[in-house]
Amino acid sequence: MNKLAISQIELNCIVDALAERLELRMTDSLGDQVGDVNDAARWLKCSVPTIERAVRDGQIPSFKVGRLRRFRRADLMAMSEKGGCDHGK
Repeated sequence: MNKLAISQIELNCIVDALAERLELRMTDSLGDQVGDVNDAARWLKCSVPTIERAVRDGQIPSFKVGRLRRFRRADLMAMSEKGGCDHGK
C-alpha cells in the first residue's frame, strides 16, 4: 500500500492557504472586516511593532487562524474609542 508523503513545508503551505480562505469567510452579518497586523496598524494609525507589543501585553484583542494572527476591525475601533494603544508612549 502506498502512503501519501508530505513534507513539513508543504503542510505549512496548505495550512496557510486554508487559513487565508477561512479569513475570507470570517465576516459576520455586519460585514466586520478581519485583517492582519499590517491592517491593524493602519486602522489604529500606529506602527506594526506597536501592535505586536500591545498584543503581547494583552492590550489589543486578536485571534489566531492556524499560525496567523488576525484582528477584527470592529474590536480595534471599539478599543481605540476607549483610549487605544499607547502609540509607543
